[in-house]
Amino acid sequence: MQADAFMRVPDKHGKREARETNLVSVFFFFLLITLCSSIIFYSVSPALAAENKERLSIVLIDGEEIYIRSGNSHTFLQDYLLHVKGTDTEGKRIWIELSRKGVPLQHTIVTEGSQFSYSNNSTEVLNLTVYRIYEGADGVLVRFSPVYQYLDPRLPTPQTPAESFANASDNTSPDQSELETQAESFDIPLFLLGLGTVLLVTGFFAGKGKKK
Repeated sequence: MQADAFMRVPDKHGKREARETNLVSVFFFFLLITLCSSIIFYSVSPALAAENKERLSIVLIDGEEIYIRSGNSHTFLQDYLLHVKGTDTEGKRIWIELSRKGVPLQHTIVTEGSQFSYSNNSTEVLNLTVYRIYEGADGVLVRFSPVYQYLDPRLPTPQTPAESFANASDNTSPDQSELETQAESFDIPLFLLGLGTVLLVTGFFAGKGKKK
């Protein structure tokens, strides 16, 4: 009986060491999975941020008013052009057409209080209201108010004074640009991958040491 009990003791210690080794292996395995998930997240998040940034509506014209006489047109940013093509005999209904670089995009008949909007692939570009139609000897004068224009992300971004000022500010602050470049050169996914490799190797040798 004593011999049997003596023989079981090493088995219990061996099982305990094996269990501890397995726990260490499982821990480092889940740690590696977590680090890999973090790498994927940091790699994908800039692309998602850029996509969300494109979806944000950038206002080019914010609630202004414009006047267009019948037969004339008004040119918006990004080469959009609104043309008042004609009116009825009473001057109450007008025919307007939106085009870009000679290509008609949308046309309709509107009256006072009517709202006209244009969207490109579910992205609203232009939204305006016919505020007043003035009759005169030379035809009608249409007042559109308020007028909103939003950036069409599929077209070149128009150069604005604000952007020019921002570019000038960037040129006059080389130290700040250098710091931003250094910050961007720090690759977080590469750092996490290196850290995961170090921890995995450390866990492997720690498990080997316990087996001995």
